[in-house]
Amino acid sequence: MKRFVFVGILVIGMLCVFTSLGTSVSQTGVTLYFTDAQVMKLIPVRMAIPETTAELQAKIVIGELIKGRDENMSIRRTIPKVRNGITVRVENEIAYVNIKKEIQKQHREGRDLELLTVYSIVNSLTSIDGITCVRFTIDGKQQKDFMGYIDMRETFIPDYMI
Repeated sequence: MKRFVFVGILVIGMLCVFTSLGTSVSQTGVTLYFTDAQVMKLIPVRMAIPETTAELQAKIVIGELIKGRDENMSIRRTIPKVRNGITVRVENEIAYVNIKKEIQKQHREGRDLELLTVYSIVNSLTSIDGITCVRFTIDGKQQKDFMGYIDMRETFIPDYMI
C-alpha cells in the first residue's frame, strides 16, 4: 500500500517537474470505459496519459476510472470513490487488481452493474500496451464472486460487446 502511494506521488512529482521545465512528456492513448447515463452499456472514452511502464499507466487508468468524468453527465463511473480502494500491479502482461472490501460494500447491487464494473476495469486496463488480461482479488484474496454474480477466480480478457 505504501509503495502504491509512493509511486503515485513519484509519478505526479515527475510530471510536475517536466511541466515546469517546459519539457514535454511523451504521451500515449488509452481507452477508458465508463457506463452510459442509463447504466446499460459501456462507453469508450479516449485519453492521453504519460508514456511509461504498463504498471504506472495501469495505476493512472484506475485512478481515472475512480475519479470519473463529472463534467460529462452522459457517462458515469461504475466504481465507488474509495480512497486507495483499488491497487494494481502488472506482471507478464497480466494486471493483478486488488479491490478493497469497502468498494464491494459501497457498490450498488445488480448483475448488470457488476458486469459493467468488472469490464470497465478489464477493458480499460487491456487498452494499455503490455496488458492482455486481468485477474482480481478482494482484500488480497481470491474470491468466488464480486457481488454474487461474476466468478472472480477467472482470468478476464476484454469484452467490447458489453
